Amino acid sequence: MADFVSRGTVMTSNDIKKQGATVVGAFVRSQKLILELIAFGFALYLLQQSNVTAQTVVAMLLFCVFAFTLVTGKCVPHFRHRGKALLFLIVAGFFSLQGAVLFEEQREARWADLRESDPAAYLEELRDVDADRWFAELRKLDPDTHAVEAENRAVQAQADRLAECSDEKTALAYVMIQEDVRRSLHAPSTAEFPGRFGIGTRNMGNCIYQVVGHFDAQNGFGAMIRGTFTGTTEYFPEHGSWRTLTLDVQ
Repeated sequence: MADFVSRGTVMTSNDIKKQGATVVGAFVRSQKLILELIAFGFALYLLQQSNVTAQTVVAMLLFCVFAFTLVTGKCVPHFRHRGKALLFLIVAGFFSLQGAVLFEEQREARWADLRESDPAAYLEELRDVDADRWFAELRKLDPDTHAVEAENRAVQAQADRLAECSDEKTALAYVMIQEDVRRSLHAPSTAEFPGRFGIGTRNMGNCIYQVVGHFDAQNGFGAMIRGTFTGTTEYFPEHGSWRTLTLDVQ
């Protein structure tokens, strides 16, 4: 058997044949993978042409399967190789995004036709998908119903706002007004407030609280004195903020 020398390494003819077989096998596997990817993409494309919704759902499910395989290395034996899973993941992801875009475009086109031919059906369908857009469209297509809906929303918003302004916020109102009390003192940093508000502190309704309390702080001569304060403060649930309306510090 003839021997071959390459870069100082002795290779037999059998070794060369094995290497050749390995190269050929790798080439065949790569071509097979390319054909599988083409077939996979073409199948999703055909499904997309017949039913965009079904294609999007299928592509998203396959995307999840390949993502799971890529992370864990466990799934259908044919796709356990992470490199192969990554390639199929990319194809599935592409068709998932494309399907979502096409679905949105088709729905918008159908809604445009329905808006002209049957506004009531258009509004009914839109309401279940996008309530804010439905409300805006309602103003143009059905002003009377829009006025009623706007009033109902305003009533509900006020009810929700008042529900946030419960008696439990009274203690917080006492804490929040203290900063404005400090600003009125000669030595704000010396002010000390008891842990409990005074008698008369209450929820006045409509998110307004009356606060009564006392404090100890230094006066202009450095002596500690006791003072009292009475004020009203308003709570804004929309931002979680407070605003002092009136304040009398003595």
